[in-house]
Formats: sequence, C-alpha cells, structure tokens
Amino acid sequence: MDSKHGRTLPADPWSISLTYHHEHLWWYGPDDAPERWHISADILDDSGHPESHVGDIQIVIVDIDETGDPSDLLDGESGILVTSRESYSGLAAASWTPDLDDQLEVFGGRVLILDTVRLAREWRGLGLGVLLAGTAIKKLSADARFAACYPAPLDDNPDPAQDETQDGSAARRKAIAALGRT
Repeated sequence: MDSKHGRTLPADPWSISLTYHHEHLWWYGPDDAPERWHISADILDDSGHPESHVGDIQIVIVDIDETGDPSDLLDGESGILVTSRESYSGLAAASWTPDLDDQLEVFGGRVLILDTVRLAREWRGLGLGVLLAGTAIKKLSADARFAACYPAPLDDNPDPAQDETQDGSAARRKAIAALGRT
C-alpha cells in the first residue's frame, strides 16, 4: 500500500528493471539522424523475462559539436521534439554565450532531449515517471552539455470519466500542474 496516495501498488517498484535499446545503420553519421533511445521499464520474472510492463521512455541525443545543424537534424521528429527544436534553436544560440556556458559547466557536446515518458495506467500518479526518467537521463548523460524536455500531458483525449468536465480539461490542468511541480 502506498500511504501517500492511498492505493495498492501493482508490484514492488524496487523490482523495476530498465532496458535500453538503440539501433542505427552502421554508416550513419551525426548529420544523418539523431541518436534515439527507447527505454523499457518492466517487472521481470525470476528468469529475467518481462512479467509486467511499467512504462516507456524515449530520449533523443544530438551532438552539437559533431552535427552541422542540430535544429535541422530534429526537423521531422515527433511534435514534442519539434517544440524542443524550436526551443533548442534559442538554447543553441544562447549556449555559446559565456554566461550560459559558465552556468552549464560545459564539458561535452551532447544534448539529451527527453521526448516522452509513458507509464501504464496503474503506475501513474505515484511520482515514478520522474524517477525513471531521471535514472535514464543519468545513464545516458556521459559527455552531455545539458538535458532538455518540454513537459506536457501526453494523452490527447483524456478519459472524461475521470474528470468532472465533458472534455477532460480539468484532468489536463491537473496533469500540467503536476508536471510543473516536477
């Protein structure tokens, strides 16, 4: 039982395992495509096979020292990355100022963009998404200058049954407020 949220957890969160997956064509270079990572969070059985799925995380990495035009490289990616690309243009321009470089303690050229974090419904609302995303970012952050994300609720059509309004707008506002606190 989770005393803070007053509900029974689907499984022991200490049993969650993160599996990292990345693939690319052997001849791809830094200007051909961003580095895309999929991280699967699962509860594994005794033999190491997934017993239940907790969630998925998508992280995109761009090396701004190796890529000719990082903003152009992100063109055509997911909607969240398009927004990040637009924000990234400003960050990229600002990142070369001495003030921002001093704040970032620059030592690398990779930029991590947290694209999505999606948890299975039974795992939502427990603060677990932030912990899993943070763990994945830390794991992939070698030689990273900074990590960025555009926090927004992912459900395009929230479940109106869980909300007091027909269109789910109160649930969406609640999700945005929770992401803002994160």
